[in-house]
Amino acid sequence: MDEIDWDNLPKSTTPAGLNVRVIGFDNMEAATQLGQAVAEAVALFGSFIDLTTIDGITVGFDYDDALASVDQGMAGLPPLDRTNTDELTGVAKACRVVRDGVVKTHLVFGAEQLVPLIAGDALTPADREFSIGLIAHECGHVEVNAMNERFVPDARLGATIAEYDRAIMFPAAVVFWDEYAVCRLSAPFAKSQNTLHADSMAAVTPGARGRSDAHIRTHRLHQNHLRTLGETATELVTPLKTVSYLLGGMDADGAGWEDFAAVRRIIDAAGYGELVDDLHRALRRMWDTRDQWNEDDDILAPVVEIIRETLASGGVSLFKEPDGSWHAHFLFPG
Repeated sequence: MDEIDWDNLPKSTTPAGLNVRVIGFDNMEAATQLGQAVAEAVALFGSFIDLTTIDGITVGFDYDDALASVDQGMAGLPPLDRTNTDELTGVAKACRVVRDGVVKTHLVFGAEQLVPLIAGDALTPADREFSIGLIAHECGHVEVNAMNERFVPDARLGATIAEYDRAIMFPAAVVFWDEYAVCRLSAPFAKSQNTLHADSMAAVTPGARGRSDAHIRTHRLHQNHLRTLGETATELVTPLKTVSYLLGGMDADGAGWEDFAAVRRIIDAAGYGELVDDLHRALRRMWDTRDQWNEDDDILAPVVEIIRETLASGGVSLFKEPDGSWHAHFLFPG
């Protein structure tokens, strides 16, 4: 990663007068200080990340209320809510919104994650580093969202995908690309991201195939194809989603698997080695050619195919009947 010349920064792309709302604070002085700290950080990041399409920022102690307060600007969109899974509870979100017919990104943060910016000596440098990295990461989504809106029709806000198999796999492919690219963009300000993402990879990868197999065995009891497809796909694809974060950070830092040898052993032992390498090549190629993207090209097609291969490696396949209907097939584990 190149060293930053702090005396000669590029002009910031952050719009002048960017609105930063801080809600749910009893202490208005603290709210003002936090808003100013966030605004200053985002103004800095605008010298490294294209924030032309940022709409605004909302920070709230009640994160769910903060999300609900954002006007999406377009009818028919699902309500904004936090990520809430067994592995992850959301604390920040880059929300696509429409303003005067243009898709922009509004950032929402849980205030507890950003308080270290104004806590002085009450918290550690690591806490402040985490807060800065979190803001930088979400700013990265502003640039990537704008790229997707311009060049990836199926990823545009409100887009519908006709083919059933693509509708299943394409959203995951978008996430893989998004997180890879965002981790590359935000790397100068997220020094600990690779360690965090390596730990996440080590946690989710072992047993992923075994958990998917268990869902296939249970399928014989309930025969609900949609349920089993969702359960197996989630288990099989989660390691690739998680490694996308790590791959982006690794490429930003010029790191290799020799720097994460323990995680690589876990990946190989779980039967994901070749899939991860294929994904790495596809994502790196997308990054290297992003200045040549054309909306007529199916830019994410290689990533979609890797997802298809991942499902097939776990005994999950989708096929289309002559009448146009789709069916899922699950190979019973041996």
